[in-house]
Amino acid sequence: DPVMFGEKVTLKEHKLSVHYFCLLTSCGVYQRGEENEGVFGFLVDDIKQEIRRSGRLVCCYCKKKGACVGCNVRSCRKTVHFPCGRKLEFVSQFTGLFPSYCPDHSPTQSVCVGSDLSLPQSCSICLDSIEPVLSYSILKCPSCHASWFHRDCVQRQAQNAGLFFFRCTLCNNKENFQEEMLRMGVYIPERDASWELEENAYSELLEVYSRCDALTCLCHSGRTHSAKTGWYEVIRCRLCGSTGTHRKCSGLRLDTRDWACSDCTQATDGKGLSDGCLGKLGFDHVVLTFYKQIKCCVLSRPASLVASPQGVQRRSLLSKRHLSPSRSSISCKR
Repeated sequence: DPVMFGEKVTLKEHKLSVHYFCLLTSCGVYQRGEENEGVFGFLVDDIKQEIRRSGRLVCCYCKKKGACVGCNVRSCRKTVHFPCGRKLEFVSQFTGLFPSYCPDHSPTQSVCVGSDLSLPQSCSICLDSIEPVLSYSILKCPSCHASWFHRDCVQRQAQNAGLFFFRCTLCNNKENFQEEMLRMGVYIPERDASWELEENAYSELLEVYSRCDALTCLCHSGRTHSAKTGWYEVIRCRLCGSTGTHRKCSGLRLDTRDWACSDCTQATDGKGLSDGCLGKLGFDHVVLTFYKQIKCCVLSRPASLVASPQGVQRRSLLSKRHLSPSRSSISCKR
């Protein structure tokens, strides 16, 4: 599962296959090359050297060799394979130098003391029942304290939303929420949302409504047929734009271009939304008319409804660099 273990990359010429997350969380390998070198900046020679190093270490879960992920606490000697670490509830942080922590030393969350909010009974992402007890598999939002979710659910949400759109599903907080999820071991891909990357994802919003909604359609070619001119040209409502009719089906004249559907006519007493008429309308009719007008406006919007922030400095979460002491006194991310 690439959501849980990262993309699997195979280098046939080197007879080498690696998971991206296994590379990031391995203790003895760093990105010393450019992004187009090796595997996302991890050089092949460095990867092979890490394979030899981890080949002498035994996993404390499956008892097999090749454990490349170790607890970041120096006094702790626990080492695991990355998938075994998931089963043992290791927390790997996908930022900085990508440290991992065993269950004894992993970061934890706490319930807000004195909060008047009642504990939720369902995951705010999948809406399935949830036991409101913080653990490895149950996380919560640090800002509103009301949004609780399964770890797997929030990981898949992060994978789909990406860095620009990943936020709390209830309070909509982004900065604190992302910082807390990174601390608790949730991987946030540094890219746009998956729905923005899909080609022609919103192309249907550019289509003009062209269906006859008359009670009895007289067109032999069906309700979806719309001629360019004549009796069977579909005329759209001038108020909402989301209802149409053939001229013949509604008894209109051959030169009629201005027509309003029955819903809009009833809501506006046949006068349209003119000045001073809102006070005469019922609340439900006004809401209906405005809703249909908004729907019409959406249909005329460009294909991309949400543009990614432009000119915003993107903070890199996915570079693992080890700088020499001569260049910097600390290890940092690019």
